[in-house]
Amino acid sequence: MASWVSLLLILLWQSISLAQEESSNAPILEFISETNINNVVQDPQTGRIYLGANDSIYQLGPFLKLQARAETGPKEDARSCTPPASACQDTKPMSNLNKLLLIHPSNGSLIVCGSRYRGICSLLNLSNVEEQIYYSDNKGERTYVASIEDNVNVVGVMSYYKKDGQTFNVFVVGKGYGSLDSTKLISTRILQDYKEWVVFENIIEASTVQTTPFVPKYLHDFRHAFKEDGYVYFLFSRTLDGTDNKNLTFVSRLCEDDHHYYSHTELQLNCGPKNQYNKVRAAFVASPGKELARAMTESGMYGKVVSWNKVLFMVASSDEDDSKSALCMYTMNSINERLMDIISACYSDHGKISGFPAVDIPYSSKTDEFCSSKIGKDMLESYKCGADFLPSPLASKPRYALTAGPVWTTSSLLTAVAVAVENDHTIAFLGNNKGEVFKVHLTAEAKDYGKAPGDTIGEKVNKNLFFDLSHSHLYITTEKKITKVPVQMCFQKTDCQSCVGLRDPYCGWCVLEGRCTRRSECRRAEEKNGWLWSPRQQCVKIVSFYPSNLSCKKTDKIQINIPSLPTIGPSDRLQCNIGSFQSDGTMLDSSQVSCDLPQPSHIPKTPEDQDFVAVSVRILVNETVELAMREFKFYNCAATVTKSENTPCMACVTSPWGCQWNTHDHTCSDKDDNIVGPNIIGHRKGSECPQFENPDPVLIPVGYKTRISFEGINLSNYKGRVFTIGTELIKNMEEEVISESGPFFTFSGFSFSYDKSPETNILFYVKDRETGKKMDSTLNVTLYNCSVGREDCSLCKYADPKYRCVWCSKQKACVYEQLCSGIPQKDLHNTGCPNPEITNIIPHYGPIRGGITITIRGSNLGIHKEDIKSITVVGVPCIHQEEKYSVSTSVVCEIGPVDPNKIPWGPVEVEVNGGKRGTSLMVFTYR
Repeated sequence: MASWVSLLLILLWQSISLAQEESSNAPILEFISETNINNVVQDPQTGRIYLGANDSIYQLGPFLKLQARAETGPKEDARSCTPPASACQDTKPMSNLNKLLLIHPSNGSLIVCGSRYRGICSLLNLSNVEEQIYYSDNKGERTYVASIEDNVNVVGVMSYYKKDGQTFNVFVVGKGYGSLDSTKLISTRILQDYKEWVVFENIIEASTVQTTPFVPKYLHDFRHAFKEDGYVYFLFSRTLDGTDNKNLTFVSRLCEDDHHYYSHTELQLNCGPKNQYNKVRAAFVASPGKELARAMTESGMYGKVVSWNKVLFMVASSDEDDSKSALCMYTMNSINERLMDIISACYSDHGKISGFPAVDIPYSSKTDEFCSSKIGKDMLESYKCGADFLPSPLASKPRYALTAGPVWTTSSLLTAVAVAVENDHTIAFLGNNKGEVFKVHLTAEAKDYGKAPGDTIGEKVNKNLFFDLSHSHLYITTEKKITKVPVQMCFQKTDCQSCVGLRDPYCGWCVLEGRCTRRSECRRAEEKNGWLWSPRQQCVKIVSFYPSNLSCKKTDKIQINIPSLPTIGPSDRLQCNIGSFQSDGTMLDSSQVSCDLPQPSHIPKTPEDQDFVAVSVRILVNETVELAMREFKFYNCAATVTKSENTPCMACVTSPWGCQWNTHDHTCSDKDDNIVGPNIIGHRKGSECPQFENPDPVLIPVGYKTRISFEGINLSNYKGRVFTIGTELIKNMEEEVISESGPFFTFSGFSFSYDKSPETNILFYVKDRETGKKMDSTLNVTLYNCSVGREDCSLCKYADPKYRCVWCSKQKACVYEQLCSGIPQKDLHNTGCPNPEITNIIPHYGPIRGGITITIRGSNLGIHKEDIKSITVVGVPCIHQEEKYSVSTSVVCEIGPVDPNKIPWGPVEVEVNGGKRGTSLMVFTYR
C-alpha cells in the first residue's frame, strides 16, 4: 500500500529537555527512584502516580511528592523455586522487578505483579501502598502471573468475567515466554476467592494460546494492552514461524466475554514501505482531533475517519537498524474490518480472500482441520467471538497485513508515545533512547519544520509516557526518574511574533490580553480574531495608512487599515500612540481605525542623512495591550536635496513624496497646486530639470590642466546667468564656466594632484553664481595617474594606450606623455626599456636532480609572457612556467638535472625581447 504522503508533520517542540529552567508559572517537577523503574500507572480518580521500581513501589502525589513506599524486595528466592521460599533450596536475596501495575478501582487496590517467586502478585492499598491488602505465596503455579526472566515483558488490562449470574473483576494478561515460565501467552486472573478459584488464579484453561509447544519459538514481546468496544487488544511482536528471527508486529483481539479465547485473532501490522519498521516499541490509543480525522479521510488510506473513531498510534523500529524508527497510525475501524475479513475468510471461504490464502493457524499443527466450516456471511455477526468449532486462534497471512506509511521518521530509536488533542488538533509526544521528547503536530499542512537543538538528559525515555488528569502536563519516565513537564510553555513568549513563531498547536496570541496562551486560558478567544493560533503565523498588523505618508509641515487624521482587528466592544477603549503623541482611536468599520496626527511642532526632526522621519504608530486597547504597530513616515521635501547634492532638482522631483522644484530659488517644497509657473518643476518631471552633462574628455591626467567642454539643457530660465564649476577634490577653488555656441560650455580645467590609486572618479558640480546654489550636474570624469602602480618601464608600457602613459627616462618615471620634457614627442612611445633587473630568487638552492620551481623577482622582466625568451640557472636552461608569469615583476621556471661534476653554483639569467638580459647578483647553488 502506498505510503501516506498527504499527511505530514510539523515538528514543534525543539525537544523537551528534562533539564529545563524552572518557572513559577510552569514548574518542572521530578522524582528520582533509588532503583530502576519498570512500570508506572496513574489513578484516573485521584491523579496519584504509582511507580513500580526494582524492589519498591512508590506512591506519589500528582506533583511527584512521595506519599508512601512499599518494599517488595530483595527477598530470599531461587530461579527454580516453587514458593513459599521456606520450601526451596539454595535461595539467596534476589531483586523483585515489579513488572505489572494495574489500578483495581472497585476495592481501592493496586495490583502489583513482580518477578519474585515465579511471578506472583499482591494487592496494595491505593491510599497507602505500605498497607498490603492481599498476599499469598503458597497457592502454587496457578497464581504465577509475571515472569522471573528480566527480559520478558508483561502487559495487562482490567476486565470482567460472568459466571453463575455474577460478574467478577478480573485482569487479562499478555506475557512473553521465559525459560522458567509456563506457555500461557494470555491468561485471565480473578481478583477474589470464589468456590475452587483463588485470588490471581488463571480462570480460563482453554487450549488456545495456553499450553501449546508453539509459543517458545515465536519469541513474543508484548508491548501494550487496551480495551475498546467490548474487546481486549494486545500489541506485540513475534517471529513468523520460528525459522526466521525477524520480528513482525501483530495486534490481537479477544472478545471481552469470550470464556474460551475462541475469538483470539492476530493481525499483522506493517509500518513503512516493505515493512521497514517491523518491531513495535510502544503504542497509544486515542481519538484523533477533527483536523487529523479530516486529513486521514482525504489520504484515502483509512476510509472515512471521524474524530470519535479511535486510532492506534504505534512507534516501531527496524530489526536491521534500530537507530531508525517511525510513527505509524492505524484506525481501530480498519483493524477491526481487517480482522473480520480474516475471520470471515476462515468461516466462509476456506481461509481464502480473492482466491489467495489469507488465514494462518499459528498455534496448532492440525491446520487442515481449520477453516473447513461453511458459515454464511450473514451469520458472521452471530459468531464474531468464535465458537467451539474453531478452537485455535487465527492470524493473518503476511499478504493481508494492514499496512500504514510512516507518519514521521527519525534517526533515533523511538521508545514511547503519548497523544493529545488540543483545539481539534492532534499532538504526538514521542520519546527516544537519547532522552529526548519530541512534540509533533499531526496535520495536513505539507510542512516539516525539523528538530531544533535542545539539551537532553542522556537517558532512554521508557514506555511510560502519559498525561496528568487535566492533560496540561506530561509525565516522562526514564531509567530512575519520572519528570512532570508542561505540555506547553506559551507564557515564555511575550509578543505575538515570537508566540506564533513557536508553531505550537497549544499556543496562540490572546489579542485583547496581549498574552501567549492556550485557547482555554484566553477569555475572549471565541470572538473574531480574539485568539490567533500559532502554526498559522498570523498576527494583528497594520496593513496600510491613508494617507500613506504626510509632510512634516502638515497635520491631519489618518485612517489605519487593520484587517485582522479583533472585535472591539463598547467597553473597550482604543488609543493611538504616534511617537509620544496620544489620541483616542475611532472605529470606522470592523477593520478601519481613525486617529489624529500630532501638530508639526511635535513631529521629530528629520535625520540629517534622510528625507523623512519614521514614527511608530501603536494601536492600544484599554491603555495597556498593544494590538498592532507600524511606522508612519513624515517626509521633508527640503531634505531630499541632501541625498544627492549634485542633482538637487532630480532628487526633489523623483522622490516618493510628490515634491516640486523651484528653479528661481533652487528649493524643494511640498506639492502646492496654487504655486505655478515656468520656474516650477513638478513631481516626476525630472526630464525638465536644468542640467549639465556629457563632459569631454572623460579621461583627465593628474598634474596636467585639461580643458573640458560639456552640454547644458533646460536652461531657459537662466539666461544671462553666470555659472561656476568645482569639485570636492579641490576645496575652495571654482572656475567660471564659459558659454560656447548653442548649449555648449567649457572651462580651462584644474591641475589635479592625486596618488592614492591609479585612477579615481571625479564629479564636478555647477553653481548658479548669483544664488550660490548647486544645479544638477552629471559631469563625471576619470582622473588617472600613470605613476601609481607602474614603477618600471615594462609596467608603464603595459598600461592601456588610452591613458597615453610613457616611460620618461630623464625622470625615470611613468608619466602622462605631455609631462615628459626634453624628449621629442615622436620618440616617446618608441623608446625601449632598460635591461631586466633581478632582485631576488626563491629558493637560493636546489637538488642536483632538478625538479623544483624557482621564482625570479625584479623589474622590467617583460610586458607579456611571450617576451621571456630564455631563463638559465647556473648556465642550465630553466623551463618557463608561463601560467605563473606576472608582468615585469615575476617569472617562475622549473630547473632540470645538472652534471654533478660541473660547478654546482652560479647566477640566474633572464633574456627578454630585444636580446636584453638580466643577471642576478646572488647565486643559486645545487646541492
